[in-house]
Amino acid sequence: MRQTAVTGPIMLNSWKEIASYLDRGVRTVQRWERDLRLPIHRIGKGKRSPVYAITTELKLWLRTAEVPHPEKTAARSILGAKSGRPIDDSIRLLASVHSLAQSVVQNSILQQKQAEILRTRIIQIRELRARIKQPR
Repeated sequence: MRQTAVTGPIMLNSWKEIASYLDRGVRTVQRWERDLRLPIHRIGKGKRSPVYAITTELKLWLRTAEVPHPEKTAARSILGAKSGRPIDDSIRLLASVHSLAQSVVQNSILQQKQAEILRTRIIQIRELRARIKQPR
């Protein structure tokens, strides 16, 4: 019987790879990281440290983030100027929904990391128990 290897999420190892995956330019992706909290990880500290991203996190971010589109921003300003309070309330509600979705994404990513740590510790405990039970 043939076994397939279980692989983890795909990792993108540079701004170019991340931009290509998102079908955008490097500067756009960097701006999204800065302004919209695109889930980019850094190796080391500082703005110039190497970056990487995990595709599953990017997919989740794309589904939940409100990526700005010039048409939508223009429509909001026009509608906001024309109409009264209901549009303002809608915009505020959309902002709070966006904030809530960002919290869900961040908590989900944290939960995934914690689950991976837990899996690693369980494996370590099982290995330790197996070594202890072995006759000498």
